[in-house]
Amino acid sequence: MNYGKSLLDRIMVTAAKKMRCEKGTLFLYDEKTRELWSAVIQHEFINDIRVEPPQGLAGYSFWKGEVVSVPDAYADSRFNKEIDKQTGFTTRSVLCMPVTDKAGKSIGVAQMLNKLDGTPFNDDDEKHLKTVVTEISETLGKSESWTSRIPGVILAAFVATSGWIFHESLSGVLKSSLSTVLFVVMFGVLLSNVFILRMAYLPGIQFCMRQLLRFGIVLMGAGIMFSDVLKIGGTSLLLICAVISIAFVVAHALGRLFGIPLRLATLIAGGTAICGGSAIAALTPVIKASDEDLSFAIAMNTLLGTFAVIFLPLIGHYFGLSNAIFGLWAGTAVNDTAQVVATGQSYSPVSGDIATIIKLTRNALMVAIIPVVAFVYINYIGGQIGGKNVPFLTQAKRSIPGFVLGFLVTATLNSIGLFSWMTSFSGMNISGFISQVTSWSILIALAAIGLGTDLLKMRQVGANTIVVACATFIAAAVGSLFLITAFGLGGQLGLK
Repeated sequence: MNYGKSLLDRIMVTAAKKMRCEKGTLFLYDEKTRELWSAVIQHEFINDIRVEPPQGLAGYSFWKGEVVSVPDAYADSRFNKEIDKQTGFTTRSVLCMPVTDKAGKSIGVAQMLNKLDGTPFNDDDEKHLKTVVTEISETLGKSESWTSRIPGVILAAFVATSGWIFHESLSGVLKSSLSTVLFVVMFGVLLSNVFILRMAYLPGIQFCMRQLLRFGIVLMGAGIMFSDVLKIGGTSLLLICAVISIAFVVAHALGRLFGIPLRLATLIAGGTAICGGSAIAALTPVIKASDEDLSFAIAMNTLLGTFAVIFLPLIGHYFGLSNAIFGLWAGTAVNDTAQVVATGQSYSPVSGDIATIIKLTRNALMVAIIPVVAFVYINYIGGQIGGKNVPFLTQAKRSIPGFVLGFLVTATLNSIGLFSWMTSFSGMNISGFISQVTSWSILIALAAIGLGTDLLKMRQVGANTIVVACATFIAAAVGSLFLITAFGLGGQLGLK
């Protein structure tokens, strides 16, 4: 048994084995969207299904608050055949049971599919599923209490600190080219897959992976100054947008060609085009990507960034690129902020300054890019997997996650000088304090992501995914340099 997976996932997998059926699915109710979403789905390629009650057998069970047992799903008019079409799974027998909280309110549906012996679900199956539903209800109740989260938060903080200490022990080019994030995530992955983690850690790990990560992203806005972004002018902004377009087109085109999941291709594109691990972390909750996809995308992103730190300056000197051209190139082609600074500064101080401003612009563009990706994703889920098109206004409303709005608010407050004023008024370095809180919130959240990663599932990405990640990086780097030189963008900055 892999103890790196979520507790709910393990409960459903164990229940399916005991009830001798092919698989179990757990839907939880989202009161904001008024949909049931697949908290546990046990499918290799589809990791999110949304159902609007009373649609489908699960939706009907939730809507009526009653057990639904169907021996032949396709003979029942309530069954939603579209989900089978999308997943490639053939549903035969179905047993659905509502999940309730302590107050008796329905909060989801547990669903078992296809008895292995071909018989319908019976009374004994219903009794066993009732026990499973009770366990799920208790698990969800415990995960909401703050005290239950403490052990997991402490463990994630320990992993984050260990990764930071290891990175700080490095020196020279190795320290500047390798991100702390890489060590933090990998320490978490190794710990969760080598040792057996106690159940008590899981609520805290889940909290760090979700709420703490969003909190860190909101605080990231405090490091953005819109005035710095405007200094580089509209021409450079168009260059950044062009490189972003190249990365997204190449990643998704090759992803489709090589058969890698859509969400993973999106994370690869976002990390390459926008701002490395931060963009990957911000996109993950928006597109409902898996923890394994997140871990792989961050690992590849960091490794490719390390390659850029070492080889881009050598390429720049070989072709005799000016400081301005190389600064533009490093700012658009390298992923992680620290790696951008290291690449630019290793070429020249002027290149380093230009690269840093370009990178800040890419960071700021998260405010625009994430809602666009969310809009497309919601339309895809509603129109394809859920079997029902989502109205345009509903898509637009859901396309701007709360943490993105928070990011924009903190960036605005920083741009109008609020944090600088607070520093001068209090005598404390408010901006520096926020920066430290931001860094550690993100590191602890990424440590939790490592702790929640199933290494065996991560290995399933295969060589094709590595090829897509490398090709996306190369396409963005080559495309950027071509546009800079072809249109003489370095000279337009007034620098050499």
